[in-house]
Amino acid sequence: MWFLHVLSLLLLSTATFAASLPWHDPHLPGLVAQDGKTLVKGIDWRTPDGHVPIRREVRDLKANYPDIWNVYMLGLRSFQLSEETDPKSYYQIAGIHGRPYKAWEDAQGKSGNPPAGYCTHNGALFGSWHRPYLALYEQELHKHVEDIALRMPSQLIQQYTAAADQFRIPYWDWALGDSGGSVPEVITSPTVDVIGIDGQNQSIPNPLHHFDFHPVLPGDFADKWVNLNTTLRWPTSNAVDAVSQETVFIQNYNDIITMLHNQVSDGYSIASDLNSFSKTYLETAHGWVHNAVGGPDNQAGHMNPIDYSAFDPIFALHHCNVDRLLAIWEAAHPGLDIVPETIDSNMINFWLSQGDTIDTNSDLPPFWKTETTFWKVSEVRDTQIFGYAYPETMNWTFSSADAYGASINSTIARLYSNSARSSLTAGAAGTGAANFNHLLKDNSYTDWNVEIRAARSALKATFIMRFSLVGTFSSDPVTQVGAWHVLMSESHRVAARKVKRTNTLEKQQEGHVSLTSALLTEIAAGHLESLEAVDVVPFLKEKLTWKATMGGTAVPHGELQNITITVSSTQVRIPESADQPLEYSAETTPYPEVTAGKGGGAKV
Repeated sequence: MWFLHVLSLLLLSTATFAASLPWHDPHLPGLVAQDGKTLVKGIDWRTPDGHVPIRREVRDLKANYPDIWNVYMLGLRSFQLSEETDPKSYYQIAGIHGRPYKAWEDAQGKSGNPPAGYCTHNGALFGSWHRPYLALYEQELHKHVEDIALRMPSQLIQQYTAAADQFRIPYWDWALGDSGGSVPEVITSPTVDVIGIDGQNQSIPNPLHHFDFHPVLPGDFADKWVNLNTTLRWPTSNAVDAVSQETVFIQNYNDIITMLHNQVSDGYSIASDLNSFSKTYLETAHGWVHNAVGGPDNQAGHMNPIDYSAFDPIFALHHCNVDRLLAIWEAAHPGLDIVPETIDSNMINFWLSQGDTIDTNSDLPPFWKTETTFWKVSEVRDTQIFGYAYPETMNWTFSSADAYGASINSTIARLYSNSARSSLTAGAAGTGAANFNHLLKDNSYTDWNVEIRAARSALKATFIMRFSLVGTFSSDPVTQVGAWHVLMSESHRVAARKVKRTNTLEKQQEGHVSLTSALLTEIAAGHLESLEAVDVVPFLKEKLTWKATMGGTAVPHGELQNITITVSSTQVRIPESADQPLEYSAETTPYPEVTAGKGGGAKV
């Protein structure tokens, strides 16, 4: 059986089996594209029991599955070296997301639409569209992984072909909060140690650290991006000789660890439908990561403008986690699908036009299911259709749907409860942490949030609103408590940055920022008495501030007419069992007086 499996791989492989060749030889023959369109099928291989392999956290994969890790590193490096004009190459698949704004595999865009990529943002299709996108990336990368396994010395082929079968792309779980630690070293190290195809230990350029263009194809990019021959993170400048500042990326990520965690947590606890979870919670957190990796708009690396973000290798790790978080939410809400919505001006892309309706029957171009049809939203909800699952979504290991649902709820409770849960219970448990037990009444506490609503047509470029608490004295540090990110393609940029007054009946973009964790820090420092409104409302009236940028340019408070910022609270109960998610009251209490009189403040 093993011999037949290897033989079939050999027949499929177009690469020369030559273990004696050095790994870094750029002249190794590439994989020859087949005739016809590239169909997105995922990976066919299943275990002997008929189950799909698992996408694992990147640190888990490296530490506990060394053979899979080895062929992953070599395969990804090979993928990145593939001929850039091949539609199945790393370069061309990355280009589907944004630049170079070209049709991929004859998936034509809408006539009259502005130049743009295929990716969907700020809408309900965000998660659904990226699922087959990653499946395409995974299936083409897997071919290189298989090819590498067959190039290994003969005594290692069986070992590494078995690893290649089990390979699925990993994710970086950036939403774990403090328990997840900082950025994994394997993402920031310029080199990585592997066993090469000659069977010897060697160090190669880390394919998770950067991608080298060889070169940018003429006409594909614009502005400074034309002359950058490698992907950058927090570049030292906008000049051609700029280099990445990984330490700045790490520090910026560390600064938002808790905020990311709580944004995802609130999405699991508060969102009542898939549209809300995707747009208000998941996509916002996802935008923070893009910004933390890439850098500020006026001096960004490739991960920040979504037009170029897919070229940075971290993109796949990042979006694999987005897909996983979505899969967990879908498992927790098996009966909830996308609520139909209408495309407006800031959702237009290569294939979506203003006025289009998107729903579960919507196509997902350019991902061909057959030679003539695209995958639809309703067809991609189950990740196993593409040949993978996540550690939390292995539903075949449970005796019933109820048991599986209980496990999903336990995952959400243990991994993604709001950090206030651990803070409020840690001291009482005798951990030595600050004791906030006095803030609980009948095991419940008051949760505080900022809710933002903006006229969608007013957001003409990437919009970021950062919320902070100012100190008592001018010399005191300003504490960032959260941010609202609305990522926009560069194709939406306009010269005017002003947030113009628009019809109050038009569609709104909604945002959410959790405040409770920051308020607990203030209580621990002696700056605030409790989480009760009598203490919090005057505190926030004095301390809460915000700054907005659009397209990297500051937006004065006087120009925030179409943005409404409101502080609200709700009651949250902490179940006795750590396996049960937090229980949020359906009733919220707004406090418009907190923000009234400030730019974008609520009307009293």
